[in-house]
Amino acid sequence: MNVVICGINGEMGAVLKQEADTYDNLKIIGSLSPRAGKTGQDINEKPNVVIDFSNTSNIDFLIDYATKENCALLICTTGFTEEQKNKITKAGNNIPVMLSSNTSLGVNVFRKILKNISAELNGFDIDIFERHHNKKKDSPSGTAKTLAEDIMKATGRDNIETHAMRAGTIPGEHVVIFSGVDEILEIKHTAFSKKIFARGAYDIAFRLCEKPAGYYSTEEFF
Repeated sequence: MNVVICGINGEMGAVLKQEADTYDNLKIIGSLSPRAGKTGQDINEKPNVVIDFSNTSNIDFLIDYATKENCALLICTTGFTEEQKNKITKAGNNIPVMLSSNTSLGVNVFRKILKNISAELNGFDIDIFERHHNKKKDSPSGTAKTLAEDIMKATGRDNIETHAMRAGTIPGEHVVIFSGVDEILEIKHTAFSKKIFARGAYDIAFRLCEKPAGYYSTEEFF
């Protein structure tokens, strides 16, 4: 699988480069950085997938690039507006595309658990607590928003309280607390390393680049 990375100079980019060496059938053939004028002019091989861990401002370029190259697009950046999300969805008319707020296996199993139990616990107070490193810009995180959306769909609620903290080098922690009368249920996921997101992204990318054009959700791949 030939991979092009957007955001290769960021923290996740460094992890993606490191983890790529653990795969025998994966090759990083180049990188993109539209704001720095790096738009693929030095990429000489055909990409199978573009993986994005960069900035929401790059989305129009990335959709155009992946469409032109007829390759898959895996977007792992968070903080998009509804208008941008609509553009990503429409890109599925031409290429296989996915917007994933979290690529780890554990979080996606976490989501399945929440969808299965939230309706039964709708009489409880439900809160999300999330902690990330102090360089993370969006608050609450994209994962926390996704968890809240899952719970709202399951319960019919209009809002789920989310409490965010940014400190140190915490890769990511999410806790959903169901508080009832005389009992509490907590479900928690902790990321101890960014490696889980990189490996999750590659594992998804292998499957995404084999799919026909369409907009795919992360949970379909787990």
